Amino acid sequence: MLRTLLAASAAMTLALGAPALAAPSLPAAISGAAWPQTDSDLKPDSRLRFGRLSNGMRYVLYRNTTKAGGTAMRFQIAAGSMEEADNQRGLAHFVEHMAFRGSKNLGEGELEKFLERQGFNFGSDVNAFTDYETTDYVLNLPGKGQAAIDSGLYIFREIACDLTFAPEAIEKERGVILGEERLRASADARLQQAWIDAAYPNSLYARRNPIGLIDTIRTAPRQAIVDYYDSWYRPELATLIVVGDFDPKAMEKRIHAVFDGWAPKKAGPVPHVDYGPRAQEGVTTAVYTEKNLYEGVGAVWMRPFIDAPDGSAPRARGFLKTMVADITTNRLARLAEAPDAPFLSASVDYDNDRLEGNTTKLWVTPKPGQQAAAFAVALKTVDQVRQNGVTPEEITRYVAEKSVGVANLLKTAATEDSATLADDFLGDIDDNGVSLAPDAIAALWTRTRPLVGTAAAAQQAKVLFGGNGPVLMRTGEDAGAFDAEALKTVYAAAEGKPAEAWAAQGDVAWPYSDFGQAVKPSTRVAVPVLGYTRYAFPNGVTLNIKQNTLVRNQITVSVRFGGGYELFSPSENLSLMQLHLYDIVDGGLGKLSKADIDKALHDKTVEVTYDIDEDHASLSGTTTRDSFAAEMQLLMAYTADPGFRGDSFATFKDSLGYLYGQIRSSPDFTLNLGLADALSSDDPRFRLPSEAQAKASDPDVFKAIYRRTMTHVPVEVTIAGDISDSEALKQVERTFATLPQVPQTYAAAPGADAMRLPADRSPWTFAHEGRADQGISVAVFPTTDALSSPDTTIGLEVLAKVFENRLSDDLRETQGQTYSVTVDPFGSEAFRNYGYLTVSSTVKPDADDTFFDTVMKVAGGLRSKPISEAELDRARNPLVQYLDDRMKTNEDWQATLPGLYGDARRWSLRVGQYKRFAAVTPGTVQSLAETYLKPDTVLRARARPETR
Repeated sequence: MLRTLLAASAAMTLALGAPALAAPSLPAAISGAAWPQTDSDLKPDSRLRFGRLSNGMRYVLYRNTTKAGGTAMRFQIAAGSMEEADNQRGLAHFVEHMAFRGSKNLGEGELEKFLERQGFNFGSDVNAFTDYETTDYVLNLPGKGQAAIDSGLYIFREIACDLTFAPEAIEKERGVILGEERLRASADARLQQAWIDAAYPNSLYARRNPIGLIDTIRTAPRQAIVDYYDSWYRPELATLIVVGDFDPKAMEKRIHAVFDGWAPKKAGPVPHVDYGPRAQEGVTTAVYTEKNLYEGVGAVWMRPFIDAPDGSAPRARGFLKTMVADITTNRLARLAEAPDAPFLSASVDYDNDRLEGNTTKLWVTPKPGQQAAAFAVALKTVDQVRQNGVTPEEITRYVAEKSVGVANLLKTAATEDSATLADDFLGDIDDNGVSLAPDAIAALWTRTRPLVGTAAAAQQAKVLFGGNGPVLMRTGEDAGAFDAEALKTVYAAAEGKPAEAWAAQGDVAWPYSDFGQAVKPSTRVAVPVLGYTRYAFPNGVTLNIKQNTLVRNQITVSVRFGGGYELFSPSENLSLMQLHLYDIVDGGLGKLSKADIDKALHDKTVEVTYDIDEDHASLSGTTTRDSFAAEMQLLMAYTADPGFRGDSFATFKDSLGYLYGQIRSSPDFTLNLGLADALSSDDPRFRLPSEAQAKASDPDVFKAIYRRTMTHVPVEVTIAGDISDSEALKQVERTFATLPQVPQTYAAAPGADAMRLPADRSPWTFAHEGRADQGISVAVFPTTDALSSPDTTIGLEVLAKVFENRLSDDLRETQGQTYSVTVDPFGSEAFRNYGYLTVSSTVKPDADDTFFDTVMKVAGGLRSKPISEAELDRARNPLVQYLDDRMKTNEDWQATLPGLYGDARRWSLRVGQYKRFAAVTPGTVQSLAETYLKPDTVLRARARPETR
């Protein structure tokens, strides 16, 4: 986020010629170090309270009194997979899982139920993460009550020193962790590990992937898990962060009361971990191939990690390096726009990391068959920067963008939510950086800006593209002619040649600021129940304005075009799923390419996204007060003058092989695309074309589809955020109010307003080309649409959560069959009587019958007997915690207001949901289960590896 504009992570770089320092392990740094500000000229935010208990545990407190702040708690152990012994590979992650499997005062499975009854939602409010160097536990509290904070402190203390590691719980959790390993075993993950192996062949880093070894997960004895816990879960390595509306002094007393008695289970100093040797020297190569893996080629320049105190000067130098890397990326993006460009995309990234060192990474995605040419052009662009630096115009543009970012940060900071702040503070601690207040960031930027010039950038460019290596890497389905030797040949041919100067591009004017005479609204209606105002214009365009200051300086805009899928008859045999392949935004505008739009609006905070749904399409974006006019102009320009540029369509076709390869290799993509077709009874609108069909597609077809969804249909603009009615009206009057006349309704195409589930109950099998042990099993129960009975819709939400909890308790916690179980209710707002409840889980292919039998058993239990009030609370409380209209975000209002006005059925569903949730009883849940969880109506599907 913008708080990291001059981030501590960029501060770890020194000027050319500075001595390289060895990278300490994080435990050594944390346990022995004072706070980062101790040796820095930077001062932390004065609202932060730092402390360390006598046992060594550190804490950071921050009082956040904003309306939507909530309370966020983070508990970090500065140890991860890097601290594992050879016989413990994967046990840091195993311990993290066991944190939810029972402790001294909470039996197995009780922690999750305890938290859900209080309104916590696992995954969003409660989570944990194991990385190479850290293990983080996350709690985002639904409210500001002291009871919830006390619960958080209590839980963190249980995790810190009182886990029990019951043998039977360990055995069950093995299957859960193996399920997570299967879930994350993607081609991208394997490529990342291949890169680490190649770049750091003799390092501990290369041997400590956090997921660990399958054999270790399956067979590690309890004592090995306990040994890791006892060695590394110790107060000297722990940091607690609490952000919320509380009295810091009182909070300190609570922390002392809870954690003062925590002592290491193993006496003595923190064990020393040697992170091992760094990167190889000299030019080296690596080639990694795998079926369906996209083509890629890159180079990485490597330097030793620089371990230096945070401060103004190193941050400035780090900013210069980041700027040079970003400008190089911008140049590559500009080159990629040319029709004859040999690559689809390319980028340069700079980082300074304890594990990888100080690195600059060039990565290129070539067009099919153009690997050598793509690499050569990218290396030439790098050499231009290394030899000649960057231009004054590029620096001016970049500095202007960052200045806008700083200004936005200052305006938004007063309403920043507690979870974001807690994550920022934790990130600063990981990077040994000082946590600055927004005004201090602005002051630092004011001091840094005069230092940003061509000479300073040129000096850092030489550092950026120098050092050890580079390591050259090539990826794809097979090495072919462009193998390791070819990589070296292309690099050698580019190395050392004089580089021509980059041709200045100049500024691009924004030509979409005037759409004609502004038009005033013809009617205004206040809607006091929801606190928004509804306007109508003479041309038929309608406008909703909801002023919401929950987040300062944030404004969301959506333009809803009525019709969507209902404008297309199934008999036309047109796929609307293909719109997810080629984005109208990439086609630019009639007067500007996508790259020129970015240049013209470089100092604005704008965005545009297209989407299509059952009964509408939309353009949307998020902006700020200063950029609101530009955002409205951008959305209007895409409405009135989309570009559909031929070069963007050609680039889209060049990327299709990679995209379809990714789909084939992913059980998730394969299943979801197959289900979209199957659950629509093979309606062509919901079917993705084959790769051959997509490659043969006609750009005029795409153009016609997009135009139909956005012209001669109702247009409704919704603006929610930190803006007054008068300011919002002014810009709509100048943009969408000037459109030609639009209708108030639309006519559905023949057969387009009906949808049904298939009558055939034969199971579906969708074959993927991923790993042989990866599978997803699905059961689908037909339900009903969302609008016919709002009580039923809300009740199905609760039933789905109860169903999910029971299945998770059974399939995950008891059987250890899977990492996750999901139950999703869907009810259509367009197609009457069309809805379903989907149960899915990432079980192994040979466990499909076990999954289905368990689903039917649990469904039978829900039909036969009412649930308890405690189980109802566990399911319902996480669903209702954010329903208070006073606490709705701008995104919440965008989900509520479009399509609402004048539609009694939508109003009944979307307004007053809390009362409907409160009215759900155990009897309601049983009745819905009897109605919809019927064994004779269920549909069954699975994603399985293809037969090889």
